[in-house]
Amino acid sequence: MLLAGWPAAGQPRQGTPADTAQVRAQLALAKQLQLRHNDSALVLSRQLLRASERLRYPYGTAQSCLQLGIALRNRSEFDSSLAYGQRALMLFEAQHQLPGVAAALNTNAQTYKRLGDAQKVTLLTRKGLALASRSLAVARQAHDPVGTVTALLSQGIIYRDLRQPDSARSCYQQAIALEHRYHPTPSMLGVAYANYGQLLMDFDHNLPTAIGYFRRAVALHRANRNRNSLEHAYRQLSWAYRQQGRLGSALATADSCLALGRASGDPHRLSNSLEAAYLAYQAAGRYREANTLLEEKQRVENQLGRLEKTQAVTRIEAAYRLQKQQARIRALNQLNTQRQQQLGALGLGLGLLSALLLVTGWQYRALGQANAQLRITNQTVSENHHQLQEQANHLTLLLRELHHRVKNNLAIVSSLLNLQSGSLTDARAARAVREGRQRVEAMGLLHQHLYQTADVARVDMRPYLTTLLDNLLATYGFEEDSIKLELTLDLPTLEVERAVPLGLILNELVTNALKHAYASVARPWLRVLLLGAADGQPGLLLEVEDNGPGIAPGQWQKAEGSFGQQLILALSAQLGGQVKVANQPGAFFQLRLTGSAAAGTPLAGT
Repeated sequence: MLLAGWPAAGQPRQGTPADTAQVRAQLALAKQLQLRHNDSALVLSRQLLRASERLRYPYGTAQSCLQLGIALRNRSEFDSSLAYGQRALMLFEAQHQLPGVAAALNTNAQTYKRLGDAQKVTLLTRKGLALASRSLAVARQAHDPVGTVTALLSQGIIYRDLRQPDSARSCYQQAIALEHRYHPTPSMLGVAYANYGQLLMDFDHNLPTAIGYFRRAVALHRANRNRNSLEHAYRQLSWAYRQQGRLGSALATADSCLALGRASGDPHRLSNSLEAAYLAYQAAGRYREANTLLEEKQRVENQLGRLEKTQAVTRIEAAYRLQKQQARIRALNQLNTQRQQQLGALGLGLGLLSALLLVTGWQYRALGQANAQLRITNQTVSENHHQLQEQANHLTLLLRELHHRVKNNLAIVSSLLNLQSGSLTDARAARAVREGRQRVEAMGLLHQHLYQTADVARVDMRPYLTTLLDNLLATYGFEEDSIKLELTLDLPTLEVERAVPLGLILNELVTNALKHAYASVARPWLRVLLLGAADGQPGLLLEVEDNGPGIAPGQWQKAEGSFGQQLILALSAQLGGQVKVANQPGAFFQLRLTGSAAAGTPLAGT
């Protein structure tokens, strides 16, 4: 069960305007509505966000974004939920509000947990666990009992879904102990009882004790008017009664659960309550009602399980990372402006010193004539140098513009491929178009690096390949804490003719590993090595290795291989390289270039 209601993210300063005080009061109401009626909470949170932005009230803006993230998650709008959760996190971090940071992290953790449930993707569930762990650490640092209990319950729920009952049990027991010790407000004791009872029922098969915890949870939720949590407690009671054979009680609690699920405005909660009611009616032999409930559940699950929501979350995360990068770039620009001002002051001082020396020189006639002739000569040289410099700058500008136009054209092609893939109904065709789009983006990234650097004819492979790998990992949902990445990039700059095929080869190899290697791997590992030859000799070595199930080496020599395989072999042959494929025990690919093809001689056909 996902939790509702959050602690206040720190206390605002005293003496705030009356309008902000009204916003704080309405935020408390929004939190209460989350427990009973999600749609009303969503409408009120949007109004509070607009009011807080109009008042320039950072605390209210952060809390409104947090409540919006919770309400949108309950409607299974995961991309929007994550966007508002990330915005709330940044605002709380800027205000140094640790309880708010913990609440935002926990909101995003539960969004990933819901998304993992809908998509049946364990990697998303594990990402939710990592965020819940961060939330727990921040809440403990802030000495925040409510945030600590909430994070422990989130961890316990995810551990339960990952089939780790001992870890889940420890989290639930710690949460219950904290509730009895501190009696925090709002209380999460009923939530803790219901989830602990579910663990006793599902893993220990101790139905009498589990039912006792469920009944205590029902009493607490009724007293707190927490309809969402009450739905969960009734649902678990129905499961327990059905397993005991008490079908009348199972039907009664299932009906109560379903009524609350329909009123919640939460499709995920409605799907769970429909499942409980379906199983109760089926066990009671009322098959017509059971079949109707099952059909409704399937319609709700179809709405929850669309792949586009996972892709939208990836885009939101990429935008969040870009926003942070832009902030760092702005800070560097400010530092650069300061240094330019310092250099200008230094130049002015040097100019004054030169003028003083010139006045002194005029005191000596003989030297003055020689200096006059020298100035004429220097002026001629300076004009020639200036003219040559202008020509060089013009050529550099033209090359930058060319790379910029190529990058923009490739971006247009990528967008067209993206639109085309969205309109295709054949899964294999859509996947092929998306993979083609990734290849186009790999080439566009290279041209982007070229027009952003001083050298427009050669590519610095370190930042180019690092950015390419980061983009691929983000596209397939991998974070720093979910995959061990070993990068060894020790290569000088390369000409464009070599950098393009090399980047496409690495794009195909890493994409293949991320798609096929880690389906059953607990701790994914990927090694990428790119080296130039030692002692100044021409040559190049590329190695890519994963810890997946491996591949058959002979498969790479077959003419009917996949398009990506054919592309890798064709580009390797174009570079004049020697290809080696093996299992160590995962897939291992090696490309070794020697001679002029690696040193800089133009390739045939380029």
